[in-house]
Amino acid sequence: MAPASSLVALFSAMTQNLQQDRADLNRLDRGDGDAGDNMAANFQIVTDTLSSAIQQGGQKADVGAALRQAAEALKQQGQGATAPIYAQGIADAAQRLQGKSSFSIDDLLPLLQGLLSGSQQASGMQPGQGSLIDVLLPGVMTYMQAKQAGDSDLQAILKAMLNLRRGANSTAASPIGFGNDSQRDTTGQIDPGAAGAASLLEGLFGALLNGALQQQSRPAPTPAPQPAQGSGGNLGDLLGQLFSDQGQPPTARRSHRR
Repeated sequence: MAPASSLVALFSAMTQNLQQDRADLNRLDRGDGDAGDNMAANFQIVTDTLSSAIQQGGQKADVGAALRQAAEALKQQGQGATAPIYAQGIADAAQRLQGKSSFSIDDLLPLLQGLLSGSQQASGMQPGQGSLIDVLLPGVMTYMQAKQAGDSDLQAILKAMLNLRRGANSTAASPIGFGNDSQRDTTGQIDPGAAGAASLLEGLFGALLNGALQQQSRPAPTPAPQPAQGSGGNLGDLLGQLFSDQGQPPTARRSHRR
């Protein structure tokens, strides 16, 4: 079973990907031009708060409680229009993971479901209105449906990643977008919040994918360990295998240029 620190490694991977994409996200923001700066800084706050809370809790650290602290820190310190949206998403995820002292691949789905549910509630946006929901919804739902259909973790991750950029690009067809003046025609322009959500989830899924590929390239141990029951796919307890030794995520996949 992967330790609670695996959650920190995942958020670190997301933050790293946002930092890599920061300049591109800023260019998409035709308002203040700081969407990328805000997203990268906001998730650094989340990652730092999670790390501190879990370190203080030690082996008995409560993942849900740590996420709740991170959500509150983002709510109080975050910048930009998406900060309160993600704060609500993380708070929703905190409720779903309350009382857990570990974080494995099986906990990825409730984390994503909470992020989607809370963000949709906070934003008030519906699919097709040109917002981050057009990325979170297909990304999370594709992963969830793939898992429910019996796909392995790797298969579900690949399918979800294929839908993220499609969702971001689809916002260019909407005349409105979250954070834009309702009187302003943004047709043909990718919503920066949607692009930020794509970068965020690409960081998460990309780190898992790259780690899985690296793991498959290593010589198999003797005897080879058997996947735990209920692990959900041929990657087994992927988070434990990737992150528990060094506590650091593999480099996230660089998102496609927009």
